[in-house]
Amino acid sequence: MAVAGLALAATGASAQQRPGAATAARPVDVPAINLIQKGKWAARDSEGNERVMCVRDPYQILRPEKITTPCQHVVMESAASRATVRSICTGHGTMLTRISTDTPRQVTVEMQGVIDGQPFSETYDAKRIGDCS
Repeated sequence: MAVAGLALAATGASAQQRPGAATAARPVDVPAINLIQKGKWAARDSEGNERVMCVRDPYQILRPEKITTPCQHVVMESAASRATVRSICTGHGTMLTRISTDTPRQVTVEMQGVIDGQPFSETYDAKRIGDCS
């Protein structure tokens, strides 16, 4: 599943609270993201390129892959299996992410925006393929 690149990569999600942490709540709560299972995922972009990654926190999807500073998230639409979230990453840019959770093991992610002066538009179909090693 993160240019921005599909952010369901093995990078940390420092702007998002890790599950089980006792200090703070998540900046946003999105049911469609909450459905996504942790584990090993294969994400295929619109050009057919596939990437395998370990998803430890499904909220990584809201973070551009190369950004390590916190981003603010505004939920534009939220339903049981789909959501649209605008992310504002101070000093880096903005992006709009549309998530469609077909099942907890299969999602489609559309991302577009401008990060570090570079416009991008990407679509990924991602499937859970197992547990992380």
